[in-house]
Amino acid sequence: MKILSAKIEGDYLTWLNIWNNWDGKEIFAHPDYLNLFDDYSHAMCAVISRDDLMVIYPFCLRSLSDDLNVSLNGVSCSDIISPYGYGGLYLIGNGDFENLIEEFYLKFSEWAVSKNVISEFIRFDLFSHGRDKYNGEISHNNDNIVCDLRKGKDLIWKEFKSKVRNNVRKAIKSGVSLKLDFSGENMDEFLDIYYATMDRRQAQKQYYFNREFFDRIHDKLKGYFVYFFALKDNAVISADLVLISDNKIYSFLSATDSNAFIYRPNDFIKHQIICWGVDEEKTDYVLGGGYKPSDSLFSYKKAFAPQGIIPFYVGKKIYNLKLYNQLVESKVQEFIDKSDILDRESEFFPLYRMNSSIFNEE
Repeated sequence: MKILSAKIEGDYLTWLNIWNNWDGKEIFAHPDYLNLFDDYSHAMCAVISRDDLMVIYPFCLRSLSDDLNVSLNGVSCSDIISPYGYGGLYLIGNGDFENLIEEFYLKFSEWAVSKNVISEFIRFDLFSHGRDKYNGEISHNNDNIVCDLRKGKDLIWKEFKSKVRNNVRKAIKSGVSLKLDFSGENMDEFLDIYYATMDRRQAQKQYYFNREFFDRIHDKLKGYFVYFFALKDNAVISADLVLISDNKIYSFLSATDSNAFIYRPNDFIKHQIICWGVDEEKTDYVLGGGYKPSDSLFSYKKAFAPQGIIPFYVGKKIYNLKLYNQLVESKVQEFIDKSDILDRESEFFPLYRMNSSIFNEE
């Protein structure tokens, strides 16, 4: 097994070469996608191969020594999280991967323990073939909506909920038009309504991605993103930033001018993304899920693909139970000091990184 670091030029180039020669090229496994989050993590990739088969595991390594001032016998500690979106193992090649996956998980666990990794949290890729053999805890976290683009435009249109078809018709009748941006030259127009949308939704701080974040997408991920803009009277009223893999497209970030809701630009854009994806011969359009199971956001997305409900799983693993428990106890005391209570039964993981609701109000 090799552990590649995006901070080391030779490792980065090896990782990028693997990705470029992969018939699949999942965007969430690209080294420069993981590098988007280098303000709080270190982009890394574990690789194991045998004959013509290869397993890769891109992951974000977060320093507990820097974040929480924690060390193990004076040695720095860390934990692992998959990048924003999806993660887990990706299988490259054709053949029986069963033994190689088992070997991967065994060797990766040995590496993690040797490097003082305390815990690991994975948002599994919806189409993951390596999830079942994961040697940690697997739980069904939510459901996601995926539109099967292989059905073609006509059948997909027929399967839309009637309200979606009506909203698309209303948008077109209202004069809403489409503009695509493959370079990011219209970023300012996107950011104006994106930040306004985050304000309206009272989004958490981590969703206020700065300009550098988008500049890096434009510079490092050319060909693997596109902005869909809905225009009314030549003004942007809604936009979706879509990420592109060889076979799939993903809704990434969306925004709409609240004054334009009456024109139904959101439904218009989603329909245009689907049509574009079919024309580009993509297999799936991943719309994602809701904030909570079966909430209003999930219901909205489901209206575009009523038959496209795919279970979304997460993986949790503790590599050092003793220190994990010590960190949780420290977090419990931190909550008490703020006159708050840490819910030990919470599904949040790792529990020692949970923020007090009182902290969030400050």
